[in-house]
Amino acid sequence: MIYKHRSLLKKLICLILVTCVLYKISHGARDVLSTFLPFLNRVPSKELFNSLSWSNNQCRAVFPGLTKEIDEAVARALYHLCWESSFERYALCIWSLRFCEAILLIVIKERDAILHQINRAITTSPEPLPDTVFAFSILDTIRENAWCFARSNDPKVKGNYWVMPHFSFWSWPKSFIGTMDEALSKIDSIEDKIPWSKKIDKVVWRGTAWFNSIGNTALRPNLLATTKGKTWADVEILQWETNADSAKNAIRIEDFCKYKYIIYTEGLTYSGRLPFHQACASIVITPPPTYLMHNTHLMRPLFSSSLRLSSSSSKDRTKAHSDRRWLKRYKSSEANVVFVDPEWKDLEQTVMWLRAHPDVAEGIAKRQRKMIAEVGYLSQASEVCYWRSLIRGWSQVVEIDEKVWGKWDGQGIENGEGARWETFSLTGKANWA
Repeated sequence: MIYKHRSLLKKLICLILVTCVLYKISHGARDVLSTFLPFLNRVPSKELFNSLSWSNNQCRAVFPGLTKEIDEAVARALYHLCWESSFERYALCIWSLRFCEAILLIVIKERDAILHQINRAITTSPEPLPDTVFAFSILDTIRENAWCFARSNDPKVKGNYWVMPHFSFWSWPKSFIGTMDEALSKIDSIEDKIPWSKKIDKVVWRGTAWFNSIGNTALRPNLLATTKGKTWADVEILQWETNADSAKNAIRIEDFCKYKYIIYTEGLTYSGRLPFHQACASIVITPPPTYLMHNTHLMRPLFSSSLRLSSSSSKDRTKAHSDRRWLKRYKSSEANVVFVDPEWKDLEQTVMWLRAHPDVAEGIAKRQRKMIAEVGYLSQASEVCYWRSLIRGWSQVVEIDEKVWGKWDGQGIENGEGARWETFSLTGKANWA
C-alpha cells in the first residue's frame, strides 16, 4: 500500500513539474508570438508599415538584408573620430537617448531633412539607443568616416564608408516630387488602375544633360544620342525654370510608373530618384550602378548580355558578365531590374527583346515593385529601422574623446557647445565655442 502511495506521489510530482514547464514554455512562446504575430505568414498591413515603433527584432525579421550596408561597415576595424580643420561641409551631433534629447554641434547649415529623419527615428524608438558622436555629409561626393547618401561598390575602393537613407525619405521639396509617403500613395493608385498591358510602351527619362557620373562622364549625352528620334523612347532634357524649382517638361515622380520602362541614370555619384522608380511595377533599365544607396543592394539584375541580342557579340557578353561590381547574376524569372551596356549600345535591342517577351517583362516589373514597395522597404517603418541600426552600428566602432567633444550630463553639454534639437530646428543656430 505504501509503495502504491509513493508511486502515485511520484507521478503527481512529475505531472506538476511537466505542467509548470509547459506553462513556462507556453507563456514564453506567447511572448515571442506577441512580438511577431502581426508579421507571421503575411506581408504586414499598410498601417504597420506606417508604424514607427518597431523593435530591432521585428525590423530584422520583416526586412531581411535591409542593414547589409551597416553590418558590413561594423565588420571593419575600430577607428577614432578626429576633429578636422575643414568641417564646413559636415554636421556633428551628440545624441542622448536616455532622456530622449538631442544636442547638435552644427558647423554649417545642413539639410534639415536629415536631422528631422534622425530625430524621428530616435524619439519613436521603443528601445534605448546608445549615445554617440557622428559626422554626416549631404554632398553627392562620398566621404570616409561619415554618413553619406551612397558609397562606391567598386571592390577596389577600400575605406570606412557608412550609407544613410536619402533626404527624400523626409521630403524632396520639388514641385513634381514631394514626400516619399505621398509619392508611394500616388504610385499605389496608378498601379491599381493601370495594368502592365495598358502602360505606355516606351522608355522614359527626364534629367539634366551635363550632370554626369564621375565614373561615366558621357552617361547622359550617350543616352540622349541613343534615343534621339526613336519612337520607343520618351527621353528629354529638363527645361528648368523658377530657379530650378520646376521644369516645363517635368513628369511628376509617380507618373513615371505609367510607362513600362524607366531609365535610371546616376548623377555625380548616385541619383535620389532610384527609390521612387523602384516603387513602380515598371522595369528600371540602367547601366550597372557604380554607387549604392542604402537599399540598392536589393537589385537582382538581369544583364542584357544574357538575352542573346542580335547586336551582342560573345566578347561583349563576356565583358558584361565579368563586371566586378555586380558578380551575382539572376535568371529572367528571378530578376527585378535590367542592366544594359554603360554606353547604351544595346538599349534599343533590349527594349525590343522585352517587347517580344511580355510575360518575362511583366514578371521583372512586378518583382521589383513587390521587393521594394509592397513588402515595405520604402516604408517609414523600414526607414526608422535603418536609422536606429545605423546609430547602433556606428556607436559600436567609433571611439569618442570626451575631452575634445564634451560630455552630455542631462542638463546640457559641459562647455556650452551645441543646442537642443528642438531649439535648433526653429532657429537654425547653435552655440559653437
